Amino acid sequence: MRRASSQAKVNAQGKSNHVESSSGLEPVTDPSLSGENATLPRKLPMTQTDVYTCIGGVNILVLLRATRSALIERAETLGANVLVDESWKCIICKNRSNGTYKVNIRYQASATRSSVPDPHKPVALDNAKGVPGLMTIIKRND
Repeated sequence: MRRASSQAKVNAQGKSNHVESSSGLEPVTDPSLSGENATLPRKLPMTQTDVYTCIGGVNILVLLRATRSALIERAETLGANVLVDESWKCIICKNRSNGTYKVNIRYQASATRSSVPDPHKPVALDNAKGVPGLMTIIKRND
């Protein structure tokens, strides 16, 4: 009995230490790139996964922008200049012992070419949930 109640307590506490958010169920393309003939039909699916360690808070908008920037840089080395069909998922875990936050971001998109410039901002930012406070990034991709 003790073991079951202890496990339930750990599970309940564990969930309260996690903040999850995502861009939604379906990939999103910036409206400026959604028009007919705005992009080439050939698309290369790409994924960027970053792990950040932060203290003081989590500004998820800044972290999403940094992860997306790394993805577009990789796409540019392959000859693409825009990202379409974008989606992201973020999990923030708080470490109670030292007050740090571990932030896992997985950003997926398809790289392609377009005459329209890339908007250089993540999609669905209104879905992003952070942690209030002044964020300091201690480490990226440990």
